[in-house]
Amino acid sequence: MILKHREKSKLHLGLLALDKRMELQDTDRNYLLNLEKGFEGEELFDTYVKKYLNKEVIVLNDLLLTSRSSTFQVDSILIMSDTLYIYEIKNYKGNYQMNAGQLTTLTGQEINSPLNQVSRAKTLMKQLIKDLGYGLSVEALVIFVHPTFHLYQAKSSDSFVYPNQIEKHFNAINHRLTSLSKEQRYLAQKLVKENRESVPYQKQLPDFEYKKLKKAVYCKTCGENQVTVTRKKSYCLLCQNKQALDKTILEHIEEFKLLFPKEKLTARCLYDWCGEQISPRRLRNVCRKHYEKVGTTSNSYYE
Repeated sequence: MILKHREKSKLHLGLLALDKRMELQDTDRNYLLNLEKGFEGEELFDTYVKKYLNKEVIVLNDLLLTSRSSTFQVDSILIMSDTLYIYEIKNYKGNYQMNAGQLTTLTGQEINSPLNQVSRAKTLMKQLIKDLGYGLSVEALVIFVHPTFHLYQAKSSDSFVYPNQIEKHFNAINHRLTSLSKEQRYLAQKLVKENRESVPYQKQLPDFEYKKLKKAVYCKTCGENQVTVTRKKSYCLLCQNKQALDKTILEHIEEFKLLFPKEKLTARCLYDWCGEQISPRRLRNVCRKHYEKVGTTSNSYYE
C-alpha cells in the first residue's frame, strides 16, 4: 500500500519550467540534470518494489522529517510487521570504488558518502519512532538501482544493496512479511503527518524576469514548444503527444503559479504566458471551472 506517492519537488519543477523558457547557467543546468537522474532512479526503485514485493507492506516516499530539532530526508520507507526499512536510492552509473570508507570514482573523485547519509537517517528515525511511542526495529540501506553500477573494494558489512541483489533482497523481505497491525498503520499515518515542506524553493531558483522568459505553449512530454492547438486538443509536432487542451492549459497555469506565486492569475496574463496561442475566452472558461474568481470587474482574477 503506497500511503505517500513520489512527486517531483517544487524546486525540480521550477528548474524544469525555467529550462524551457530561458538559458540556464551551467551550474543550474547540471543541478537540474542531477535532479532528473535522481528522480529517474527513484522511479526505477518504485518499479522494483511493485514487481518484487507481493505481501502486505506500507510504502512512504519522499519524506522530510524532524527529530529533536534535526531534519533528515528519506527517499523511501517500507513498513512491515516487525521492521521499518529506510532506503537511500542512488542512480549511479558505471564503476566506483571504496577508499578508506569513502566512495569515489575510479579517477579518485569523492562522492558524498551515502553510508553517512543513511546512518544519520537511521539514528534520527529511531529517535522519532521512539518519541512517537512506537518500538519498531529500523534498518537502513543504500540501494544502487542502475543496472551498470559496480563497486570495487567494498566491505560485505557495508549497508549496500547492489543492482544484481535487488530481487533477492525483496524476496527475502517477502518471506518475512506477515499481516500489518493497526500499530504499523498508525505509525505510517503519523510519519506522513510529520512530513515537512522543504526550504522555500523560490530562494533556490536562479534569478529570472518575466519579460525575459519565452512565452509559448510547451509539450509536457518532450518540453519543446512545437505544439499546435485546436478547439479541444493540443498536439506536439515533435513527439506526437496529444492531450485535451484543458489539461494543457491547467499545466501552464500551475507552471505560472509555481514561478510567480505572488502574481494575480488572470486570463490576460495567461494569454501572454501561452504565447497568445490559446484564446482568452478558453483560458477564462478553464479558470472559472477550476479556480475561484475574485472580483467582478475587468480587474478580477482567480485563486
